[in-house]
Amino acid sequence: MTELNWERFRQQVNSDAVFARRSAGSNFRVLLGWGEEQYLVTVRDGRVDPVESGPFVMPQCDFALNGSASAWDRFAAARPAPREQDIFAFFRSGEIVLGGDTRKFYAHLMCLKLLLLHLRKMP
Repeated sequence: MTELNWERFRQQVNSDAVFARRSAGSNFRVLLGWGEEQYLVTVRDGRVDPVESGPFVMPQCDFALNGSASAWDRFAAARPAPREQDIFAFFRSGEIVLGGDTRKFYAHLMCLKLLLLHLRKMP
């Protein structure tokens, strides 16, 4: 995948009225392990802070989603293939792994899914 413009991603998410409504009051930090790259995405009161780029020694996050660059690229495709439209499909195949506080992950699942959908809207 070409390098994602995380600032543009943040602006796009923060201007999304549906995300704002569904994520109001959400506070969490997710570490995205995109192959060898790491990105720390912070959501505070339903808004995305600037995304931090790793590598991190001891990242302070609530949960992590680690997967190969290939898996993330397929997930983030503008039109993903069947069985690659949802993060749980990648959990099932073991290509993306959830770590950390799973209770916080499930508590913010709708917000996280809306956030990740914006990866598909990036050029």
